[in-house]
Amino acid sequence: MLKSKKKALALAVLCAVSSMGFMSYASAEEVTDADSKAQSVSTQADGSGEAVQTHQLAGITVEGDKDVLPGGMVNTKAKLGILGDKSIMDIPYSEMSMTAKQLETFDDPSQPLQNVLLNNPSIRLASSSPMYTDFSMRGVNMNGNHMMLNGIPSLFYQFTTPPTHVIDRIDITSGPNAGVNGVSMSNNGTDSGATPAPGTINIITKRATDEPITRYTQTFSGRGSKGEFIDIGRRFGNNGEWGLRVNAEYMDGSLSLPGAEKEEKNIFINLDHRGEKSTTDLFAGHFDLRVNGGQRWFNYTPSSNAKTNSLPSAPDSKNNYDFDGTTKYVHGYLMTLNHEQKMDDDWAWFANFGHSRRSGNKDNQGSAIKFDENGNFVGNTFNQQNEEGKNTYAQIGIKGKVETGAVIHNLSFAVDRSWAKYWNKNQNYKPNGEEILGNLYDGIIFPDNYQLQNFGDGTPQWEETNVGVTVADTLEYGKASLLLAASRKHEHFESFTGGKNFTNDNVLPTYGLTYKPVDNLALYAGHTESFSRGYVVSGSYTNSGVTMEPVKSKQNEIGVKYENAGVLTTFSYFDIDQANRFAENNPDGSQTYVDDGKNSYKGLELTVNGKIADKWTATGGLMYIDAEREKTANGTKDGYYVNGVAKWSGVMGLVYEPDENWDIIGRAVWSDKAYFEASNQKIEIPSYVTFDLGVSYKTKINSVPVKLSAMCYNVADKDYWYGRGGSTTFGLSMPRTFMLSAQFDI
Repeated sequence: MLKSKKKALALAVLCAVSSMGFMSYASAEEVTDADSKAQSVSTQADGSGEAVQTHQLAGITVEGDKDVLPGGMVNTKAKLGILGDKSIMDIPYSEMSMTAKQLETFDDPSQPLQNVLLNNPSIRLASSSPMYTDFSMRGVNMNGNHMMLNGIPSLFYQFTTPPTHVIDRIDITSGPNAGVNGVSMSNNGTDSGATPAPGTINIITKRATDEPITRYTQTFSGRGSKGEFIDIGRRFGNNGEWGLRVNAEYMDGSLSLPGAEKEEKNIFINLDHRGEKSTTDLFAGHFDLRVNGGQRWFNYTPSSNAKTNSLPSAPDSKNNYDFDGTTKYVHGYLMTLNHEQKMDDDWAWFANFGHSRRSGNKDNQGSAIKFDENGNFVGNTFNQQNEEGKNTYAQIGIKGKVETGAVIHNLSFAVDRSWAKYWNKNQNYKPNGEEILGNLYDGIIFPDNYQLQNFGDGTPQWEETNVGVTVADTLEYGKASLLLAASRKHEHFESFTGGKNFTNDNVLPTYGLTYKPVDNLALYAGHTESFSRGYVVSGSYTNSGVTMEPVKSKQNEIGVKYENAGVLTTFSYFDIDQANRFAENNPDGSQTYVDDGKNSYKGLELTVNGKIADKWTATGGLMYIDAEREKTANGTKDGYYVNGVAKWSGVMGLVYEPDENWDIIGRAVWSDKAYFEASNQKIEIPSYVTFDLGVSYKTKINSVPVKLSAMCYNVADKDYWYGRGGSTTFGLSMPRTFMLSAQFDI
């Protein structure tokens, strides 16, 4: 009964807040006195002499050509591949652009970026482990592989994401829009680094602003994790045409999960130049990340005589399932280079380049801990990996505007190429030849006197070269605009481990129509596609090293966007088809990675962002998905549920500003029950609701502006399971987590 009341309460709050975006009666032009104080607009000249708007929003200054909704959480522009920055209202699919303020508000030290992405209702966490970056979008798994950095694909991988303190904004596109993006590169991890069906996440890094920045931040979180951050920005030259931004981090200590530790060191620079006819941006840095402990993936393998289809209740989330040497470590460097050069008032050429190199190791209990109907651990092996990867990407293109009568064409054309190579040495075995024992509720038991093996550096696993040609045109006619784009991709993959070598050629179309009867209302419909290369099965499966066939993903979407009185509301219907690729449990406890038919995701999505009332800002929404399997082998599982996907889920973050110095923060995250298949049984993952609370206060100490913040995630310390879209593995929650911070603007 209590669970039902909590779920009903959470759903009621989400629906009430969402409805306010539609019911607001004030026009976009009507601004209250309070709004006027929250938002002021000034115009100043940049280095080129052109006018640039600067918006003052609730104490946050947003500079350059970025428009921000009142409340400061969401931008009204986002980058759409080779088409460049476009208004959210003009993009023919769901789009959300998160600001740096939203990152600062919801930054969780255990999984900083994933916890912020959670404010998009289409995104749900797929692992609470600080060892991984997994999450899902519209029911399909993603991770760091699927992110773009300044428009460059796949510079990160499953264990790493861009550090939050270097991010200026996050552009989230719902839809497999490979037709307007370049060729993707491959890394290890979920879907092997290919651009997945649900969408694209593009990270834009911080640049020097017109006003100097010297910022020092201290944090304390978990059970003893201390962090220090430095942010320095300056502009140079007669007209401020040169800019330098330096961000550095050092974090070390114990997380809220007993036995889990995180050490992170990084430094990044952003050098930019803005001239009369060109802009250039160079971003580069070094990263070093180690996580000790934090195993949170599980797999349910009931015995053959099990008489229940219920998942054992979630254990205490404070339980430690690691041995003393459990670790994941990665270090390396990366860089991006973006340049645009005007040829005349209507035409420009552009070039984009990126490179990353990383190496590291992993020592833990395989990808997921297996247990039976009694919670006893069964059939678990130990896994060790030494790995290395490098990726290089280059793109050159041209864009411009042409008028043919009453029709305006915004044309773009680009060619690009990517190179990727991966080294790995991987082994699974029983430590000291003995079983890994223990129980969900008592913890894990490793054999006594266990010693890690030293088995050398990684060896070459595969090499890949991809080439793409992309053309796009946005036709504007009156109140309507039509997007037409296509990308031809040539992919060559070579396996060094006995897997299949292959070459693929594919054409991926993208098209969409937007109609705006008035400026603040947009009706849209769009079709998008993406293509993933063949997947090289990892070492934890019985068919390790086998290369699986590439797959194509398609999405159709229709929707409406409405901006009114500082609130942007999007309501959409989507239909996604993607091949079903999953881990199948074998009678002996092992797993085989297989293809079987396709997954169909049909759903509704509602997002609400902006200032819903005087002193109140909202970000979040609701999502419904009907996810079923189709065209399975012999039709035996047609109509089955897709593993780990909840039909209903929602999130709503609220910020209350009683005055210009105080912010009171609250957030509810809700997921309905989901199901997965284990030993031919339908196993339920129960629903859950969690709450986060926080407060921030702005003051001065000896004339130095200071922002003091406190945040508590999972306030009720709730223990729960949650599913991973399309997977039979599932995650365990993290315990209640506290975070304190002090930010000084020197």
